[in-house]
This record gives sequence, structure tokens and C-alpha cells, in this order.
Amino acid sequence: MPKAAAIQPNEWATIHDNFTPFEIGALNRVVLDYAHVELTLARRWYRRTALGRTVAVLGFTFTIISLCAAVVLGLVMLTGGIDNEALLPVAWAGAGLSACAVLGFFVPWALTPYRQWDRTLNGIAVMIVVIAALSLGAALVRRWEAVSNAALAVPFLLLTAFAVGVIVVHVQLRVTEKPPAVDVASLTPSDIEVLRKVRQRALKILRHRNIVAYKDFNGYDNAPFDTAPGAAEGRS
Repeated sequence: MPKAAAIQPNEWATIHDNFTPFEIGALNRVVLDYAHVELTLARRWYRRTALGRTVAVLGFTFTIISLCAAVVLGLVMLTGGIDNEALLPVAWAGAGLSACAVLGFFVPWALTPYRQWDRTLNGIAVMIVVIAALSLGAALVRRWEAVSNAALAVPFLLLTAFAVGVIVVHVQLRVTEKPPAVDVASLTPSDIEVLRKVRQRALKILRHRNIVAYKDFNGYDNAPFDTAPGAAEGRS
């Protein structure tokens, strides 16, 4: 599997080895490596109107709903929970929502500067491929009363092709170079605040995984963005 040249801080926190001692300098380095992207996205967000922000939030909500619908679609097809006139419309609607779920992760990634390999996007696309393949198998193998196997298989064939295409494009469009380096001394207070929030989210993930103790959280959260010696050992 490809690796990001500059890993997202949340992803770094998610895959950090439980048996590797945590160093705040390592997390600082990860945040600073990805800082150009985070700061660019933050500036885009603050330039949006209230309507634009509302649309973005609603779009993300719709993406999560679509992802849930994809899971339900797979369960319906595997269990044969629906076998009447509604089956074919449900299959098309479920396949369409599943495609929307993938697009909901792919489009923001495609608009991100210095697009790095995204484990979440890849994982979602692979999950949709699996759901589509299992649904396709059920559509072809199971005997359905309300619709022919061939007609039922079409939406899942298209969904499989679409999700595989997203995986291929994800690999092709990713950037293998790190974003431009950020000089901490040149950052404005608002820039520092953005990066602190990014680091705080990663620290919360580490705290949830019991890598960072509750008693140490505030100290790490308030630490300056300097990279301590040996931080590179903690990078992934």
C-alpha cells in the first residue's frame, strides 16, 4: 500500500504503535509537515460564507448517511430482506447512495492541495467494492421473485466499476512529494491556533487509545511547536 509523504496528524495518531513511547516532538513534526495543507484548508473555510459552510456541513452529513445506506444495502442483498416490486428501485437507490458516499470522501481529497495518500478514502472505496461485489454475487446467485437476476446485477456492476475507478484515480492523482515546509517563526497567531487545534485532535485520539495519559494531556496540548531531539523516530 502506498504511503503518504506527509501523513495526516489524525492518521498518524490512529496508527501510532501502542508499544512505541510517545514524544510530543514527533507529533509536532507531523503537524508541521502537514501544516501547509491544514492552513490552506482553514483559509478556504474562513473565506466561505455562512451559506457555504452550511452546505459543506450538510454535504458531509449526507455522505455519512450514504455510507450507512451502503451497509444496509449489503445486508438487504445478502439476507434477501426485500423481494418485491421495491427491490430494483432499492438496489438502484442503494447503489447511487453508495457512490455518493465514495464521492463525499473523494471530492474533498481531490480539492486538497498536495494530495497525499489517504487511508480513509482508500478504505471507504475498498469497503464499497466489497459491498458491491457481495451484492452482485447475491443478485446473480439467489433466485428472486420480483426481478430477473440480470436486471438486478446491473447497479452493482456499475457500482463496482465506479469504486474500483476511484481507487485507481486515487493512486494516480496522489502527490508523492511533501508540501512546502512551514517556518514556525513566520506563522501568525491565527495560524498557530489552527495548528494547535489540529494537534489537539490528534492528541485526543492518542488519549482515547491510552497512549497519552489524561494527566499529561494539557501539558502536551500547551507545548510549543518545537521538535525535540529524537522526534524523527516517532514518525510514520
